[in-house]
Amino acid sequence: MLNKLARLVGFLSFCVLGGCASNGSSSSGSSTPPVAETQAVKRPIPPNSPFARIKEGMGSDEVFATIGQPTSQSSYITGKGFIPFHYGGDNARMTAHYKGEGTITFSQDHAFTSRMSVISIDYDPDEPGFERSK
Repeated sequence: MLNKLARLVGFLSFCVLGGCASNGSSSSGSSTPPVAETQAVKRPIPPNSPFARIKEGMGSDEVFATIGQPTSQSSYITGKGFIPFHYGGDNARMTAHYKGEGTITFSQDHAFTSRMSVISIDYDPDEPGFERSK
């Protein structure tokens, strides 16, 4: 029994350590581009857009007072919300959808506050104003 257990532990160690090892080259020969190249390029924000008045770091209340309420909002919890004893920020995010303008993404500043700050401004004149299904 002990011998089987030792072999199982050895095999699992081999799988974990062997699976984590990488030499940085791909032997499959596929020409898959890096993730950054496959993401859509952000459109520049025109100067006459309400989004031009928004800067990263602004609070959600300040944004809504500056450009008005969004057409809709969606919220979600990030993985940091599940880390034990994580008292920093970015535990939750909120996306404000503005029809015909784009989206503004906010991040929670601290675990014990409800203040959210702008982390991303995505201008998209084709924005429907509601969360798109994936």
